[in-house]
Amino acid sequence: MAIETSYLSVLSQVIHRARSEKEQKRIKALCLAYPDLLVPKAALVQFFSEDLVNRLPVREDADKIWQWHGLGGCKEPLFDTSALFGELGVDIDVIDIVKARGDERIVDLNERLPEDLHSSYDLVIDTGTCEHCFNVGQAFMNSCAAVSVDGYLMHAAPMSKCNHGFWNFCPTVYPDFFEDNGFEIVFMKGVVGNLKNGMKLFDLKPFARSELPSESVIYVVAKRVSDQELRWPVQRKYRNA
Repeated sequence: MAIETSYLSVLSQVIHRARSEKEQKRIKALCLAYPDLLVPKAALVQFFSEDLVNRLPVREDADKIWQWHGLGGCKEPLFDTSALFGELGVDIDVIDIVKARGDERIVDLNERLPEDLHSSYDLVIDTGTCEHCFNVGQAFMNSCAAVSVDGYLMHAAPMSKCNHGFWNFCPTVYPDFFEDNGFEIVFMKGVVGNLKNGMKLFDLKPFARSELPSESVIYVVAKRVSDQELRWPVQRKYRNA
């Protein structure tokens, strides 16, 4: 999984908002898989500062990671994501089904989230994990269950990417789920493009039938505003049928 430039532009704003609202120097975040930082150095400097970026260690396994993401031969430095989060006042835990980068706690999101992770995080970061879980509803429920009240979820998922994962997500998932489960949507946009040529955001119709650009993705930020037991939603067009 990866953080690219457009995702980071939204995520950095969410981090600032979460820290400001909680009036804390540091917040706690859960990453659903280690999010490789596929952002050029120049963009990182533009987001933050040259001093901050120069403090970040470069990963020794950079060539392997660029290759994994289909960008073999990339000469950009690959900075350590956890170090960047640390500079931004975010302490991260990482869960995954494998130890892909070495620091992950093994958790299968196809199963119910371990109790000690429930309502434990100011921010949950999913850069594109849930669609790779066959039990996709449980995986998405787990990502929401880890968020504490007044905390945030930032979620990315494919909408029209054949065989990227097991599933694509429709925009209606988010208002239908969040409305029933004590969350409010802060941000929701479609994204199209790729790492080589850049990404572009576009508006979505959450309920109307509509065509999507090929290879499109959705970004969603939601805030948990109440503490209630999460439940499976009914799609709104069938609620009063």
